[in-house]
Amino acid sequence: LITMINSTAYYNDFWNEMRGMEVISDSLSNVRESKTNACPLPEESEKKYMAALKKESVVRQLATVVNATKSDSRLWTFDYTGQAEWSDIVNLEGLDTEEDFQRFDIQAHRLSEFIKLGLEFAADQSFAIEDYLIGKMARCFGTSEELAFVNGTGENQPIGILHDTEGAETGVTTENASSISYDEIIKLYLSVDKKYRKHGTWLMNDETALVLRTLKDSAGNYLWKDINETIFSKPVQIVDSMPSIGKGQKVIAFGDFSNYWLVQRFPMTIRTLRELFAVRGQVGYLGCEYLDGKLIRKDAVKVLQMAAD
Repeated sequence: LITMINSTAYYNDFWNEMRGMEVISDSLSNVRESKTNACPLPEESEKKYMAALKKESVVRQLATVVNATKSDSRLWTFDYTGQAEWSDIVNLEGLDTEEDFQRFDIQAHRLSEFIKLGLEFAADQSFAIEDYLIGKMARCFGTSEELAFVNGTGENQPIGILHDTEGAETGVTTENASSISYDEIIKLYLSVDKKYRKHGTWLMNDETALVLRTLKDSAGNYLWKDINETIFSKPVQIVDSMPSIGKGQKVIAFGDFSNYWLVQRFPMTIRTLRELFAVRGQVGYLGCEYLDGKLIRKDAVKVLQMAAD
């Protein structure tokens, strides 16, 4: 498959088909999905798409992205801290254990998006159809992906960072259901182990950020440093899909989000739908992704949860 979608012939045939042209070529038929009749993006286009997708999703920028297109549904992962020692002799005792390995079931959840384009634009050779479709798909998929990466249930979608049992641990529960104190942010920060705190990032939505921007310590110093958008020297990232302040809501997450794994199971595919919309002078595009997501180390991220009452 990789060899096929790398070729110039495949690239040209793929984008000719996207323009609504009839393409009869082995380069497409050999890789077309049997169920959806869709074709994977050419490798060059896939790179552009992934770069555009990353810009649309904060979680993608922070997470570890794993390509597992050739593996089965079960992956092994591990967390081994290791330690460097000054010694003339290398001691290998105890290094052959498997106690640090964990087994995770990785699925190929399908995420689909649909967009339409006027036939006159699609057929116009001067119209940058590749840039248009990649940009549109990246924006659509980026929003849907991030919602699942944060709040996903694990049912036909990834397991989100805020999942009740498989997501981040609760570091702090507020005393008040409608407000957050300076001390509670300190407690959340220190609830994360220092090895994860070192590369920590804060996640919250705009409404929560507005509240934190007003918090001051006893000397009148603001918690939030506007000069570099940090709290305790750790960067703050705004994620729209994080919940707003409310009873029982997990409104702030802090920790090392590289321990959230995004597992990509297959390149993004697109199917053209010409006949269905031709009467309207349009062509449709059905894009599909196959991926999963899991927080591999639940203690690497802690959340601040609002009181229930």
